[in-house]
Amino acid sequence: MARPTLKCLSQVATINPTIGCSHQCAYCYARGYSIYPGDGKVLVYENMAEKLKKELPRRRKLPKYVFFSSSSDALQPIPQVINLSYELMQTLLEYNIGINLLTKGRIPIKFLDLFKRHKKLVHIQIGITTLNRNIQRIIEPYAATPGERIRNIEQLCNVGIVPEVKLDPLIPGITDTKTNLTALFRVLQKYEVNAMGINYLFLRPFIKKNLYKSLRKTSLWEEINAHYQNGSSINLLAEKSRIQALDVHYRKNSYHAIDELAGLYKISAYVCGCKNPDITEEPLCDINWGKHFQDTPKQKGLFASQILTEKIF
Repeated sequence: MARPTLKCLSQVATINPTIGCSHQCAYCYARGYSIYPGDGKVLVYENMAEKLKKELPRRRKLPKYVFFSSSSDALQPIPQVINLSYELMQTLLEYNIGINLLTKGRIPIKFLDLFKRHKKLVHIQIGITTLNRNIQRIIEPYAATPGERIRNIEQLCNVGIVPEVKLDPLIPGITDTKTNLTALFRVLQKYEVNAMGINYLFLRPFIKKNLYKSLRKTSLWEEINAHYQNGSSINLLAEKSRIQALDVHYRKNSYHAIDELAGLYKISAYVCGCKNPDITEEPLCDINWGKHFQDTPKQKGLFASQILTEKIF
């Protein structure tokens, strides 16, 4: 498994239970990876839990927390994926290692029970950009519905965990409108969600191709494409890969407007520098996530620049 190349993940222990993801989001960058098995195919690391259980007792240093996941969703609605993810998280929590979960899936009850027993070691991020089911089913065809993701938030709050929300990726002219975001923020305020990461969609040729495929029969494609005509080419990853981003002035102005709107609903927003290097270097997501685990029981420290997945496979 390749080391994550986003700057905010370069020093974070990361686990991907699968290669490939059943959600098939139109904007997913992982669908362009050379190891991606193709749409409709998900490869599950069946022996990963056993390897993790053998690996952890041998380690002199353990990570403070582990991120699920950089190139797949740990809560895909596939029994083998759900069971593996649960076993991995249970093992890590038993070793007093925190869990940082980003998901656009539905959280099963057994995970909620597990998280409830380890509240201080759990940080959950729910990816959601709209309550509009018609838009969501086009761009995220097999992910959980907006209603199911709000239900995730409600259930997490019921067990004493207030999740963070990730508006990522926002799509210009579609999910970044005041009408769309106001509807979402009103619901989030009900559950006292107070932290939110915001980032805009970036384009690579394969993302553009997948978006066109998904949206060509709607008016959404022309709306998106028009916004990127005057976009910026920026170096997003730690390597030399370049992507097409929205015009920097558009992003700056829009992030500011979204932050002000979110503030009306007592939600604090941050923009990650790893996806907006031409706007800011701080706060990087890993710094923001790390703050969540600062008050947890004393840990043994981070791996010395090692990624957990590299040791498992």
